[in-house]
Amino acid sequence: MLNFILRRLAIAIPTILVIILFSFLLMHSAPGGPFTAERKLPPEVLANVEKKYGLDKPLYQQIGVYVKNVVTDFDFGPSFKYKNLTVNEIIASGFPVTLVYGMWSFLFATIIGVSLGVIAALKHNTWLDYLATSTAIIGSVLPNFVMAPLLVLLFTVYLNWLPGGGWEGGQWQFIIMPVIALATSYLASIARITRSSMLEVLNSNFIRTARSKGLPTHYIILHHALKPAMLPVLTSLGLSFVGMVTGSVIIDQYFSTGGIGQHFVNAALNRDYSVIMGVTILVGTLTIVFNLLVEILYAWIDPRIRY
Repeated sequence: MLNFILRRLAIAIPTILVIILFSFLLMHSAPGGPFTAERKLPPEVLANVEKKYGLDKPLYQQIGVYVKNVVTDFDFGPSFKYKNLTVNEIIASGFPVTLVYGMWSFLFATIIGVSLGVIAALKHNTWLDYLATSTAIIGSVLPNFVMAPLLVLLFTVYLNWLPGGGWEGGQWQFIIMPVIALATSYLASIARITRSSMLEVLNSNFIRTARSKGLPTHYIILHHALKPAMLPVLTSLGLSFVGMVTGSVIIDQYFSTGGIGQHFVNAALNRDYSVIMGVTILVGTLTIVFNLLVEILYAWIDPRIRY
């Protein structure tokens, strides 16, 4: 198992370095610049500004300094648009917000999605199966940019139960609608994958053998069927976790939560390339890390994968 983890780390670390390198090159190849968006600066002023941020050096030196700072100190440098603020400080102000509602969204989507999928598989071709499948279909056709205004219209405008936006330190009434809006489409995907995987496992020979021995149904489900059925679900959960924990631009913009998605949009509009690179590298690194964790869980569940 240790050799398996080391092999995966040997792949993950160079991949992260490639993400850092490509993010830097793509941002610097974009037309325009962070200091020429509003009005053209005099050449002398532009030269002083570029010297302050190290943009007057050759590209290979800029890349070397940036990669060194990110790898050794996890330092994404200063913001090009906000004085006296670093990219780390901007991310630190928005990422905890996104992390809170992202974690709750992941738990909500996983618990409800897996439960619906298992129930639909166990009650195949019954009204429970049709109800669970219909719920998953409805969730898949209502993405977050559609679900968010519907939730506000229902719970804020008509019922006046929940506030339509804000964060207020993460109070529960400000979390409910962002969590539902973000988790719905992921929930539907998890439910569909769980249902199809569970149906395939329930028709396997080892399940028929367990039933022929007279084992209780709940014991067969928990000890024999659920573990192998979760293998394809884990792949979906890994990607879903990154998508929800890193947040959604729509959620941050619509509910004004102040999460990392809102900072990313503002950085794109302001051409704050250092913030865009920082958020991109953060999301890419989290994607690789959680995919690595999923592969380790795969190897733990199914020992054949280790070899």
